[in-house]
Amino acid sequence: MPSRLITPSRPSTKKTTIGFVNLGCSKNQVDSEVMLGMLAADGFALTDNPKKAEVVIINTCGFIEEAKQESIDTIIAHGKLKDTGSCRVLIAAGCLAQRYQGDLLKQLPELDGVVGTGEFGKIAEICRDLLAPKKRQQRLWISEPPYLYDADAPRLRLGRPIAPM
Repeated sequence: MPSRLITPSRPSTKKTTIGFVNLGCSKNQVDSEVMLGMLAADGFALTDNPKKAEVVIINTCGFIEEAKQESIDTIIAHGKLKDTGSCRVLIAAGCLAQRYQGDLLKQLPELDGVVGTGEFGKIAEICRDLLAPKKRQQRLWISEPPYLYDADAPRLRLGRPIAPM
């Protein structure tokens, strides 16, 4: 009887799934597209259904009162996904996060992290840090925006289907 080579099965490496909600102006849309491009380039899986996401990022707007309220309402609504969906980490990003910083963490306990407009370049690292239970000391990432995007910035255009990775 011929011998067979038995190869051990490798555990599948499941990619962390990111859901993204974009609120606000055209600048926010570009910021969201760049963050999505960075997350995809870093190996995260993207979904347009936040209920299926392990990490939900809400790119907030803080320009006018109605936009601030929409951002807060959206954070609260998506915070409920921690009980009813796959969400393990909820992040507020964008100009509301930049403007109100730690106040958001104090007033919205469903938030795990707040990312200002100057920290978008670290979004993949921030997601990994917040997913690692032992590294959950930092919850606030705020700095002044260091640069403008150029043609080389990774970017996924919103409104176009997300290709499976």
